[in-house]
Amino acid sequence: MKDFHVIGKELSNDQAYGKVTGRLHYCGDMQAPGMLYIKLKHSTITHGMIRSIDTSKAEALPGVRAVYTCENTPDKRYDRGRVGPWESVPNQEQLFSRQVRFVGERVAAVAAESEEIAEEACRLIQVEYAPLPFVISVDEAEQDSAPRIHPDGNVYPTDPVDRGDYAAIQGALCHTSQSHISRMTHLAMETQSCRAGYNASEGTLTIWTGCQSVFGVRSTVAEFLDVPYSKVRVIKAPMGGSFGVRQETLLEPLTAYVAKDLQAEVRLVYTREEQIVNTMMKHSVDARVESKVQPDGTILGLSLSCRLDAGAYLTVSRDYASTMGEKINKVYRIPNLHFDGRAVCTNTPINGSFRSWGSCEVALCLENHWNMVARELGMDPIEFRLKNVHEPFEDELVHHVSVGNAHFRECLLRGREAFRWEERKAECARQNCAQRRYRYGVGMAVASHTSSFYPYRVDVASTTAKLQEDGSLILHVSVHDHGCGTIMALKKIASEVTQIPLDQILLQEADTRDCLYDHGCYASRTVYSLGTSVKTCCEKLMGILKSRAAAALSCTETILHYEDGIFFQETDKSVRISLPQVYEHSIRVLGQDVFCSVTTNAQASPGVPAAHFTYVQVDTYTGFTRVLDCLSVHDVGRAINPDLCRGQVGSGIQQGMGMALCEEIKISPKTGEALITNFKNYEVANAVDMPDYQVIFLEEDEPSGPFGAKSIGEVVLVPVAPAIVAAVNDALGTQLHHLPLTPAVILEALEAQNA
Repeated sequence: MKDFHVIGKELSNDQAYGKVTGRLHYCGDMQAPGMLYIKLKHSTITHGMIRSIDTSKAEALPGVRAVYTCENTPDKRYDRGRVGPWESVPNQEQLFSRQVRFVGERVAAVAAESEEIAEEACRLIQVEYAPLPFVISVDEAEQDSAPRIHPDGNVYPTDPVDRGDYAAIQGALCHTSQSHISRMTHLAMETQSCRAGYNASEGTLTIWTGCQSVFGVRSTVAEFLDVPYSKVRVIKAPMGGSFGVRQETLLEPLTAYVAKDLQAEVRLVYTREEQIVNTMMKHSVDARVESKVQPDGTILGLSLSCRLDAGAYLTVSRDYASTMGEKINKVYRIPNLHFDGRAVCTNTPINGSFRSWGSCEVALCLENHWNMVARELGMDPIEFRLKNVHEPFEDELVHHVSVGNAHFRECLLRGREAFRWEERKAECARQNCAQRRYRYGVGMAVASHTSSFYPYRVDVASTTAKLQEDGSLILHVSVHDHGCGTIMALKKIASEVTQIPLDQILLQEADTRDCLYDHGCYASRTVYSLGTSVKTCCEKLMGILKSRAAAALSCTETILHYEDGIFFQETDKSVRISLPQVYEHSIRVLGQDVFCSVTTNAQASPGVPAAHFTYVQVDTYTGFTRVLDCLSVHDVGRAINPDLCRGQVGSGIQQGMGMALCEEIKISPKTGEALITNFKNYEVANAVDMPDYQVIFLEEDEPSGPFGAKSIGEVVLVPVAPAIVAAVNDALGTQLHHLPLTPAVILEALEAQNA
């Protein structure tokens, strides 16, 4: 293995010092002279029209600067999921809609001199509604007779995916299964916040937001306000986690509108209740899987149908469902495929982007199905998978692109050995025979995800590198760090190329004024796509520096060597020049600044195989499940930040445990209201619930990635919940498929089993 200077070394998160000392300012911490504070009033009905809004008492309250409703704001519509102006989007949302579509939808906003005054003013606003018929469940909403939530109806089908001819397969064993995945909240530690300021003398608007796409926010806000893009600046603020909730443009249109209208600095910070109800949740998904498999376990074909509950507005839900269809062939060699999906609007809180954008839902549906198939065939689930997973550089069927240097087989084999799979199975059998109350089981799952937008869309990544007079380096690249250390990863890539120490490299987060265009931090593309751009740009910069060093030393470039900030002649090391001296020569003699910019386009999206193994105990008296031990094996190509990669794995395990066992936003079947709006009643996997876990990284360079790296941030979640479900089913001899597997679900299954 190549010895690197900083790549793969145990170095901290770039923001660690600021976080530990409290000196890092999140958007909700930001202050400005004369800043105004926004608070919201929310709907109390499920569906209806606003007859009237009386804001007179609120407006009369001292300290209130303005009150906004559907009666004094534009009826112009926008879409929270849009990234670029060229995208075709539903445009269903308004700042304030006269038609209220779910309990909790915002109906008014107050801008005041303090948050307390704004809250009191919201309480003084009186709203009169004219109720309309509503639909809560997707089953109701799909009926022809259902009330229409939007003029174009409630159901939005995706384009089907067909490869090969699934229906024509003959002579194979047919297996069917169904799955249900409940709504979740993203549970980011920081609630949503946004700051905006308007400079009337320049006609410019500046927005600070912890988002995943500054250019997406700018596009939506600029067009909504009819302001030139050049006069809207969006700055990525430090982010306290996302998991997808900050992918969409949520608070920014309203905050920017108020700032421009009042020509002031304003700030909006959500409460935890607003964070859960008024951002978006993870979709609930119903899916049906059918497969045709030979008796020896060879997969011949697969058909997947899924239905997503979009909530009150479509936003990204149809694209989300479509993406599930595009990801069904990421892991397995399946010669015949069919997919159809649809998103359905209901009078419930909005659902949208969530970590892995469909990969975890696909894995839950398929891995549960393949475990059932293996059991019916009498095969070990690992052996079944070894027979069907992709080999390195094999083409997947949906897009006919290579999975890259992806080692699914190696992940399975390494995991089976390290987890002691066969021994654990035998141990579980002995334990289950020895007593009646506790049942033990093992389960596993294998999954993958993306490393770039390719081939879904053209993946654009741009970097500008500027050498400074003292030999330090400034990089401009549109990075959106979620708090997981991607800034440090990109700095390491730059340092590895330039051999400039990390503490002499400045790389700040995305800013539409300083950075070239970038789609944003989606698809786990940061290290792979932006890292490639940084590496390419720094290599180009070093080429420029080498040329100018040769000119300064009056020699050819071929005899120059570079090390630790010094160019020197290989034949006479005393003939040398430092980076500051090269800069001085370039400015004073050549009359040229030292910088370069590059734009790169990812031409691949290598798979990131992940195999997760888990060992559980199920209490048949209480229905409670404990995860006792687990192992995650990840093919990362090259771990740029290995310590932070391990932290990512731990976060995926914790989130996957919640998905499998306890996390669920329950919706009232009568009103569509979210019944859980705080942490008191939202069950999560806490630190005390976490098992001992092992992590194995397979590091064999991905040829298309920077220093061999590919993605890690989202795939850590994808196989965890399916492996836990498999272990519970192994322990109980069941085929549970309705998530989460709460104690009530397990006790009901045991009762049915014993009936």
